[in-house]
Amino acid sequence: MPLSFTVGGATLNEADLVAHMVGAVKNIFSTMVFIDDLADSYPLDKPVSHFTCSISGMVGLGGDCSGMVGLHIPEELAREVTASMLGMGLDELEDEGDVNDAIGEITNMLAGEIKMIFSGRGMNVCLSTPSVIAGKEYSVEVVSSGAAVVVPFERGEQRFLTTLQLEGC
Repeated sequence: MPLSFTVGGATLNEADLVAHMVGAVKNIFSTMVFIDDLADSYPLDKPVSHFTCSISGMVGLGGDCSGMVGLHIPEELAREVTASMLGMGLDELEDEGDVNDAIGEITNMLAGEIKMIFSGRGMNVCLSTPSVIAGKEYSVEVVSSGAAVVVPFERGEQRFLTTLQLEGC
């Protein structure tokens, strides 16, 4: 069943959120990461909560609407994104700290774009500091009875996910 709820007196549906997320991700990657060849492949064919050799950035939403914004990206693509964002070659990345910082910052930018949806409807929404999880194998599960929007993106053979969990809007 498609997501639909009232935000600031206006109905916001899943298609609106997906369109905003797609536009935000493509804009962030184009202007900040200098990558223009992303394709969105919404809807996601099956739920994903288990990641292998990946990095996940997460930013919490609080205030009039609570939830979580996430970016889940394979390590190899995360390294390419970081190198491009920093104007460096892959061989110039010295440690995983730069990669974690870049993924956290991209997630923060995406959360800021999503926050604008709610702020534009008169809601007060605050963002948490980004958190980053990386590993060879891990699971991310948001304990929530709220709604979720997951938008997959592809760059060549690589795929990453952006997520929005909402509770109490």
